[in-house]
Amino acid sequence: MSYPHLVIVGSGIIGLTHALTALEAGWKVTIFERTGRPLGASVRNFGTLWPIGCSFGLEREQALFGVRRWKSLASELGLWTRPCGSLSLAYRDEAWAVLNQFRSSPASPPSGFDLLNPEEVIKRFPHSNPRGLQGALHSHEETIVHSRSAIPALVSHLEKLGAKVHFGAPVIKVHADAVETSSGLTVGFDRLLIAAGEEMRLLFPAELAAAELKKCQLQMMRTVPQPAGFDLGAICVSDLTLCHYPAFAHCPATSALRARLESELPDHLRWGVHVIAAQMPDGSLVLGDSHEYAPDFDPDIHTEVDELVLSYLAGFTRDLDLRIASRWHGVYLKSAVGRTQVVLEPRERVTMVTAMGGL
Repeated sequence: MSYPHLVIVGSGIIGLTHALTALEAGWKVTIFERTGRPLGASVRNFGTLWPIGCSFGLEREQALFGVRRWKSLASELGLWTRPCGSLSLAYRDEAWAVLNQFRSSPASPPSGFDLLNPEEVIKRFPHSNPRGLQGALHSHEETIVHSRSAIPALVSHLEKLGAKVHFGAPVIKVHADAVETSSGLTVGFDRLLIAAGEEMRLLFPAELAAAELKKCQLQMMRTVPQPAGFDLGAICVSDLTLCHYPAFAHCPATSALRARLESELPDHLRWGVHVIAAQMPDGSLVLGDSHEYAPDFDPDIHTEVDELVLSYLAGFTRDLDLRIASRWHGVYLKSAVGRTQVVLEPRERVTMVTAMGGL
């Protein structure tokens, strides 16, 4: 029996999860990746599964499905995950109003969230800064994946299931029913999925330009491992984050919070800084991030951005060892018109998927 053949360009999480789904449905799968191993946005972000950022409805349901799928894979493959939830800490009256409006929204699920007063926050999450604390929203669903080990492990799993994976093999041309690599290798397909991040502009530039996408660069840091026994307790964020994700856009107080932040923290907003802290399996903290939009970016790590992140982090946490072990950039595509997933069909049997918005 002949099974259909799916060719995938890109070994990030979008490409790999399409590969897994296709293999489970009986398809043949071949993956091409231009670099020698996965090095793109999928291993450069926080590794956070983030339903709290998604709008209620279909997008949140998709995110929750993703969390369940990751947990199943983690159990099957022995991957490290941490289902610690998230803690959104409020230090301004407007931020506390946003969290209360979010929780009381008719669209809000009946369970999965706890509004905590300051005393409850400090008791349950003692590394939260009590000074000026109004309260917090603890969301139960968020989970951390160690992406730098999980992505290679998923590649190995796909190979065991029969996928052919070609690293160091840039696809330079798409024919009617085949792709061609820089080495001259030509492989036919029944379906082609292109999920190669910002490099997709090399294959269908006109179609990608028409989709109104922009390049976004993140600036990230990782601390040294925290002392033995240290537990941040959750993925931690604060007021700035409430203005960043679509989940909070419907709250009437969000516009007032944004106006106050524009007045008080103009440099943070100029660099697109909102601060997340997530604890990794070795005890280190991944910190960030900024959002810089441009056709191309300077190669520099901006010290100013790191200082903005660290100073803001000190406002909602305490007793952290903030010695920095490493710094890096990540780049991904983002919709310029507010879409949180972009699916294009530039040609028959060819699909492009991108701009998931970091969610």
